[in-house]
Amino acid sequence: MRKNTRRLCIGAAAVAVLGGIYAWLMLHPAEDDTETPSTALVSMDSDDLASVQVSLRDGGSYTVEFSSDDSGTEYTMSGDDLDYSESLMQSLMNAASSISARPVEEACTELEKYGLSDDDTTDTIVITDTDSTQTTLTLGLSNDFGTYCTAGGSDVYLLDSDTAQSLTQPQSYYRNLTILGGYYTLSNELHTLSIDRMADGSTVSIQTRDTDALDEDAVSAYSDFVFTAPVACDADDSKMSSMMGQLESGLTADSIVEDDPDDLNKYGLDDPVRISMTANSLDATVLVGDTTEDGHIYVMLEGGRTVFSCDASYYDFLNDDWSSWRSTNLMPCALCEIDQIVIANGSETHTADITHVEADENEDADSDTETAVLDGNDMTDDALQQLFLAVSSVNYTRLVDDPQQAEAEITVTLTMTDGSTRSIAFTKGGSREYLTSVNGGAYAYGVPQDDVTSILEQVTDKEDDTDDEES
Repeated sequence: MRKNTRRLCIGAAAVAVLGGIYAWLMLHPAEDDTETPSTALVSMDSDDLASVQVSLRDGGSYTVEFSSDDSGTEYTMSGDDLDYSESLMQSLMNAASSISARPVEEACTELEKYGLSDDDTTDTIVITDTDSTQTTLTLGLSNDFGTYCTAGGSDVYLLDSDTAQSLTQPQSYYRNLTILGGYYTLSNELHTLSIDRMADGSTVSIQTRDTDALDEDAVSAYSDFVFTAPVACDADDSKMSSMMGQLESGLTADSIVEDDPDDLNKYGLDDPVRISMTANSLDATVLVGDTTEDGHIYVMLEGGRTVFSCDASYYDFLNDDWSSWRSTNLMPCALCEIDQIVIANGSETHTADITHVEADENEDADSDTETAVLDGNDMTDDALQQLFLAVSSVNYTRLVDDPQQAEAEITVTLTMTDGSTRSIAFTKGGSREYLTSVNGGAYAYGVPQDDVTSILEQVTDKEDDTDDEES
């Protein structure tokens, strides 16, 4: 008796499972039928697309109108003048021009099985071509295989998920999230950059170095970018590139917060940080406001109408010490620019007069050479190069907190080929350090003693060598 009862229970369970499988198959009749060929529901050249009207089940609706000619395609979204992404519009255009789906059931009388009855909540896509021919797609239930749809009748199709998603994005999806209205490679295109207020209150101005007046051999001696404020100095190109890479990323937003805001104060944009840029085909100022608790920051284009939300980490550079972006080299120059080097060390003065020898007409300009006389004695090519490297490779290791005027112990003065002069002066500071002044300014830099010793060795050693030869 117990065995019969057990058999009845097992049989009932099997019937229930088979019934469930049958019901599932009735509700999902052709999803795994990969051999059934797809049917084209819409097929046209993208240039023949006139409009796409989208009505979403959540209540959102919009219309995109397309106009194509030999000059390209224009897009209009629901008649407004907001900024939309051309690339995303093109994606919608391509998706709506060619739509195929797999037949599931012809002349279906139970559309509710697919979420496609009049009582169901659906998405509706109306696609119109330039001949005013319309195709209306109604999208119902979705599952792992795709989304059920009809094309103006009772035949049911299974539309792949990617196509269904492409056709049912909300209007905000197509908004242009590039704050400047386009993408820019700042490190390659930047001309000027200014930040009116760093976190420490500094105003920073940077520009691309003008190399038009520089000899071709001299260009490599200088950085690509220079500071004009807070002080005039060379930038560290690698650090500048990193900073501009951050800013470049921060010019594409995560989302749109508000159009035509009435109150900028709630975003911190009534008193923003202003980042002004000029580049190839660009002259714009970005306004940076408050940071949110979830790690975003409010950003707006000056003169624009939209408040964006960006990843705040891209604007961390505003908290940097601006001096960390500057070059540590205090006397960048090229040998071909120098006519004379004078080194005054206490009561001793050493002078190197440099003569520039141009290459013959038949020789490459790169074969221009220099000869020099130090204190009346001819210098070897190697000695001249060593003196030049010692003078042009002075790098500070720290910035003095409170720069002061002081009496110079050692001064190096360069007379340039254009008649201008540059100078760098040293006075003893702490242990194994000299404090340094550039072009008569305050002693604002800490320089390793070895850098100063290297300069003096280039003239004192040569003097000793001369004395040895005479004896």
